[in-house]
Amino acid sequence: MNTTLICIVCPVSCPCDVEWTQEDGVIKVENNQCKLAFEYVEGELFDPRRMLTTSVPVDGGNWPLVSVKTHVPIPKDQMLEAMKAIEGIRAEAPIKVGDVIVPDLLGTGSDLVATRNVTTV
Repeated sequence: MNTTLICIVCPVSCPCDVEWTQEDGVIKVENNQCKLAFEYVEGELFDPRRMLTTSVPVDGGNWPLVSVKTHVPIPKDQMLEAMKAIEGIRAEAPIKVGDVIVPDLLGTGSDLVATRNVTTV
């Protein structure tokens, strides 16, 4: 198969022409200006992943919500399931940036971590 993907690894955003098959994987990548495009294209075609960012309610804090994100990207096809799993979560103040709110979210190996400090009131 042939397809074109925009590589987003660097600011150049190369329009990569990709030749690939399910059996052989990525055969050829053209129009890329750096070597990072091949790995990006391969991941995007066979194991697309995304960072999940959202917020979680906080009990006893100076802010009603704390922003959170996965510490590494999770499989794209698990994003909705992850949001549903997070829906009932509440955090307790105090919270520091980097605190793990949910360890190993859905068994993905990615922790849901706080991205803001919340103090106790």
